[in-house]
Amino acid sequence: MVLEMAGKTDPGLFMAGAGRAVITPPVGFTIDGPEFGARESMGVLDDLLARVVVLESKGVRTVLVSLDVWGLSTGLAEAIKRAAGTSAGVENDSVWLTVTGNGTAPPLWRDDSQYANYRAFLPEQIAGATAVAARSLEPASMGSTATLLPDVSTFSDGPGRPGNAALFVLAINGADGHGIARLVNFACPGTITGPGTMWTADYPGYAAWALEQNGGGISLFSQAPSHDIRPYDWWDGNENPSHAGRTPQDVHALGLLLATQAANGAAESIQRRNVEIESRSDAVAGLQVMRIGDAYFVSTDKPQPNKFARRIRRGLPHSKTFVSANLSGGMFDARATFDARAVKRGSAILSEFGAT
Repeated sequence: MVLEMAGKTDPGLFMAGAGRAVITPPVGFTIDGPEFGARESMGVLDDLLARVVVLESKGVRTVLVSLDVWGLSTGLAEAIKRAAGTSAGVENDSVWLTVTGNGTAPPLWRDDSQYANYRAFLPEQIAGATAVAARSLEPASMGSTATLLPDVSTFSDGPGRPGNAALFVLAINGADGHGIARLVNFACPGTITGPGTMWTADYPGYAAWALEQNGGGISLFSQAPSHDIRPYDWWDGNENPSHAGRTPQDVHALGLLLATQAANGAAESIQRRNVEIESRSDAVAGLQVMRIGDAYFVSTDKPQPNKFARRIRRGLPHSKTFVSANLSGGMFDARATFDARAVKRGSAILSEFGAT
């Protein structure tokens, strides 16, 4: 449903465009992730992608970027933001960069010599996708929704503790109702695939593909805080887990559930053209906070337990708040210390932006 209003054709109102680039490393390069260690890639099951959305409203522009990887080093993340910002004509603080939490990824969180040329070229690939998105800006509407995807994840420390079922969806449509983009936020790392040697984007990539095939436009997945969450019933010590084969079929099962629920949520969103865009960085807490219409965003580079997202949302229960973490690619065996200060500072900025 599009919310009609006077002046809805004003060119100063909401505009959106999307682009993407294939970022699959060469076959023969190292695959790494949080569980199985480094191994040589032997082929491509499905491509890793960079997906980019450029939004503009009333002269304010922002860039959303999602990469099918586990994490990024600080230097590489800054280079990507610079490249995307330059391409879109915005400051780095207006580039929202997130990762899917794909556990079958290039080790971009460290300076691996094998990846020196890849790291140098990656920002340029994303700049190109950003340029495509900026050139394709068209009159658009947006709406967000909060729904649930229950019974597909668990907390890692024992049975009987289902993961966080919260699923947030931002739907961006063209003037005729066609899908330009979808942004999905869910807490469950992309670690279903076992210790294989094929490049794959795991379930976030499959879910994004399914949404795109369903007419959703380019679909970005952002990893909500999930340092203590695992797929399905894979809690620590479970000797008889479901989906134990960790095959592509197991990946597809979760990805299709996610895509179906996200598509349903997008269809129920109330679309608006009169959209306010605001963004702010908090260097003290290492946060980026943003508002796009009726949706709010908080992201931290640090790995965080799911309590991080739950505490922010508990303080602002009437707002749809997308919370992302682990851009830096923290491993499962490293402790993720709950950042209460970041929750407090992020919640304060959200309140200033109008979250309630």
